[in-house]
Amino acid sequence: MAVTAPPEPRAGTAVAAGVLALLGGLWFLLGIFWASLVLGYGQEDLLVPGQIADAVIGLLLLLGGVSLLARVEAARVLCLGAAVLAVVALITGVVLRYQRVLFLVGGPTGIDADVPRGIVMVAPFVALLVLSVLPATRRWTRY
Repeated sequence: MAVTAPPEPRAGTAVAAGVLALLGGLWFLLGIFWASLVLGYGQEDLLVPGQIADAVIGLLLLLGGVSLLARVEAARVLCLGAAVLAVVALITGVVLRYQRVLFLVGGPTGIDADVPRGIVMVAPFVALLVLSVLPATRRWTRY
């Protein structure tokens, strides 16, 4: 009986997660400048925490996306953690907006209504959470 090597795992879920992480990271980094330059807000005390959150989450997503595409095993955990932070920051931004607190995170969406905008902003990061957890992504990074 001949022993054969296991087949190479498919890259679909891992590549999709990596691309989502890269695009999400760029979107968050764009949010640093979008709030102050495009929307016309100055450097107010309440605007800066959103920009710090944009920078941290954006850099984590970029690092996780690049690492995932390079098949680094720790990239799944990095993408998972960054996606959780992104979802929490976006939900916090929506909740604080209803409290009349200026906490803007993320870049432009082109949607003005709060609820549809929130759904559009959170959906890719929920997808990234799911793709990062799938066993196919784990197998692909370990191969």
